[in-house]
Amino acid sequence: MSNNDHIPLRTLFQKAPIVPAVRKPEHLDLALAAHGKVIFFLTGNPENCETMFRKTLDAGKIPFVNLDLLNGFARDKHAVNYLRHCGVAGIISTHTEILRHVRSLGLYAVQRTFLVDSGAMETISTQLKSTQVDALEVLPALVAPKMLDRVRHISPETTVMGGGLISTMKELEELLLQGLRAVSIGNPQMWIS
Repeated sequence: MSNNDHIPLRTLFQKAPIVPAVRKPEHLDLALAAHGKVIFFLTGNPENCETMFRKTLDAGKIPFVNLDLLNGFARDKHAVNYLRHCGVAGIISTHTEILRHVRSLGLYAVQRTFLVDSGAMETISTQLKSTQVDALEVLPALVAPKMLDRVRHISPETTVMGGGLISTMKELEELLLQGLRAVSIGNPQMWIS
């Protein structure tokens, strides 16, 4: 598989912009019932991750894993290789070196970043110039639209999404109207709309 074989993330998010962000293994069944194809895993360890990913794949869904939040895994190439072996299609991380390796394997690369001030905005812009990613997930989601023009200028193919601190469907709808392609949400009650 190469990056050219990927369905662009914006296409995957077009019909279902709510991305379930699973924080507890017991919420997986709710995520599998959601409309979208992509599921973000913000939890997992060597004892349960392979089972969760297999169940996700068997349901016709696409597992993405936040490598920075897994327990019992190093944040290195070996962990990425293992997760690929388990059927993971995308890796989420704040570490650009890992994301370069992710792209070299033909997996989706999602750069997760925290937009806290204008200095962070400059850092993100510099990273996007040096590391190609499929998506930029900006936290908290409510400030993600501030990155849209910059990302479109630097890397027009990069999908911009938000994550974190969404508590109402109205907030989600407003973010999508402002141009975000998707929003990852950890609240299972918001996964099915």
